[in-house]
Amino acid sequence: MKQLFEFAGYPVPEQVKLFRITDDLSIPACHVYMEAQIFSPDSSFFIFHQSAHPHGSSPSDQQHRYLLCDLKDHGKITPITTECGVTAPALSPDGRYFYYFVDDLDRDGSLRLMRIDLENNREKTEIGRLTPDSPLPPEAPFYPLSTISSDGRHIAISTGIRKKPGEEWNEYALRVFDTETGESTVPLHGLEYCNLHLQYSRDPAAPRTILIQHNHGSRLTCENGVRKRISHVAALDAVSNFTLRPDKKQFDPQKEHTGFGLDLHIIEDDGTFWRSLPAGRNGVEFCQGHHCWRGKSAQVITSTLLFHANGTVTQELIEMDAFAGEQHLNNADSLQGSRNILSRDIVPPHFLHFATDDAGSRIISDYEADNGEWHLYTGTLGNPGDAAEMKFILNLGSREQSPWHPHPFLSPDGKCAFFNSSAEGTLQPYMLLLR
Repeated sequence: MKQLFEFAGYPVPEQVKLFRITDDLSIPACHVYMEAQIFSPDSSFFIFHQSAHPHGSSPSDQQHRYLLCDLKDHGKITPITTECGVTAPALSPDGRYFYYFVDDLDRDGSLRLMRIDLENNREKTEIGRLTPDSPLPPEAPFYPLSTISSDGRHIAISTGIRKKPGEEWNEYALRVFDTETGESTVPLHGLEYCNLHLQYSRDPAAPRTILIQHNHGSRLTCENGVRKRISHVAALDAVSNFTLRPDKKQFDPQKEHTGFGLDLHIIEDDGTFWRSLPAGRNGVEFCQGHHCWRGKSAQVITSTLLFHANGTVTQELIEMDAFAGEQHLNNADSLQGSRNILSRDIVPPHFLHFATDDAGSRIISDYEADNGEWHLYTGTLGNPGDAAEMKFILNLGSREQSPWHPHPFLSPDGKCAFFNSSAEGTLQPYMLLLR
């Protein structure tokens, strides 16, 4: 771990200390996606990976592996996996067990759930396995994140379901594994669940409650290892008479656009008790695709895109309470649930990826400034209805210099912040000590 006093051509502010987690700039490395549960509860160690990028890794990459960074031992790094195809990591809530999956879907159609006992000589055990003979057999692409329940009894993932002859697009399955027996169930599946961003509640009193994303109109499959998609994201645009706003990657107006934007729901992990969150799909507001629980509370925070009549776009951070029922349209105008625009004191708001500490009292977010620079903001979260006290903390340089998303997150105790950047030449993970 190396302390830096300058970053992306800017001095590091005196109120923080900045460290690069790795010493070797020749090997790309990065943090696991910011919603992943990869930190010990006492904030003493965490998991990251090398030969990866902020949105995952290649299952055929022989160099990809997970590493443990021990902050109590001056950031000492220890490799923790050896298999090819490791993905979707999670630490048990007590910090004792490290879970991950081995993705052999493209080799023999199997998917293995592994467990390493961090307190018992790193003893490794295969907990469960899916094969081509399993019910609703799995198929690539495999969503590269897992989530573990607050009691450590269940791990949930999302995979494609093997297509039947004549089918063009995959269905996707929410799969829930029992961490004691290895048995798994599929409580939810369909064409539009290809990007679930699934996250168990961190509340010990709600161990079966899970937050999911529903991408209406989306279609996604893999052909020869390459992802193929149509209209993964799109919004109904009030300015253009509620015609479809196309995916930003599809500019041909003659193409069919089938995406109608995404919305967010809370369910129990057996597929029951649907609740809805009041954001997006009202013709102007569009959920970006990232969301998280506010610490261990029942509140959810999401980022949005707001399309304005003058052609500009802003990105807010909104805190919400759910309401009962599976409502999909005009959630933002619903009288049910509650909304609080956390970022309302920052003009213009351009917040993208964010996370909170365990207490739900601190927040961190990246910010893409109008001049193309990545900025980092931290803030405090107050009472219901309060704006977040967001403050600029670090300039991460231009997006041309570092095109990767920073994907910042906080340690459970909120004392350390983490982000990714390639400002030094290769993608690397960084840590800020906050004061």
